[in-house]
Amino acid sequence: MEVGIEFQLIWHDNDVLNLRVSAWNGDFGGVAEIYEAVGDLHVAASNLRGFPNNPSDRREIVFGNFDRKCAAGGVSMRFHCVDGAGHAYVEASIDSNYQRGGTIQTVVLTMPVEAAAVDTFVRELERLESERSGAAFLRGKIVS
Repeated sequence: MEVGIEFQLIWHDNDVLNLRVSAWNGDFGGVAEIYEAVGDLHVAASNLRGFPNNPSDRREIVFGNFDRKCAAGGVSMRFHCVDGAGHAYVEASIDSNYQRGGTIQTVVLTMPVEAAAVDTFVRELERLESERSGAAFLRGKIVS
């Protein structure tokens, strides 16, 4: 898998999008199936637009839910800069809310991202919401 976070549409109806979120930073990875209300991807895209606009810029978006009493899982993405030069990272927490061997699988991973990759991800989230098909991919950078 390529380094990054992908939102792939599984199915939808008039109210809900069912998405498979896959993440891999070159060392760690995780997958969760989430449900998101129609319109929420546009809101997330709007919240991320223009990141980072300065070295202290921080943004967080949450998809699905982390409530063990609800179906499917959750994904939280925290975007932040690590220095005065504006080098950006995303920290993703992924909760499958699905038991395998008696354990609910979770992962927290981080990876550097470039502003252009965030801009592309924003456009792809908007297209995914509008067209109700395809995927949105946040391309990460491999840290050597």
